Amino acid sequence: MDDFTVTKNGTALVIELGSSLNTANAPALQAELAKYVGQPIEKVVYDASELLTLSSSGLRTVYYAKQRLGNKPEIVFVNCAKEIYNTLKMIGLASAIKFVNVESKRMIRSREDLDNFAANNDVVCYSMKLGQSED
Repeated sequence: MDDFTVTKNGTALVIELGSSLNTANAPALQAELAKYVGQPIEKVVYDASELLTLSSSGLRTVYYAKQRLGNKPEIVFVNCAKEIYNTLKMIGLASAIKFVNVESKRMIRSREDLDNFAANNDVVCYSMKLGQSED
């Protein structure tokens, strides 16, 4: 089972992740992302609302999106669990990712949806660099 969906919205890709991104489904996601190489992708949004586990295969897929799609698109993780964030921070990827927490259960499908949430103060955004504390 792939446990993800990919939707293209203009120059953004929205990836709705299931409970796991691992060796069972990461290669399929990477193959799906490869279809967009050479296209003007400016943002890759991962809805991680249900994501509980992220293996090294999943990490490679996230890195692949950053390095191979568009001109190094902005990577956004929506509703990322603290444990997943800590893993991304530990390996040095967190500094290259924008993290967004959305109070609502509504799915983010486009930049417009993300902007609407921000305009209504329903979003808390943060981006941290390695060595920076959460305080």
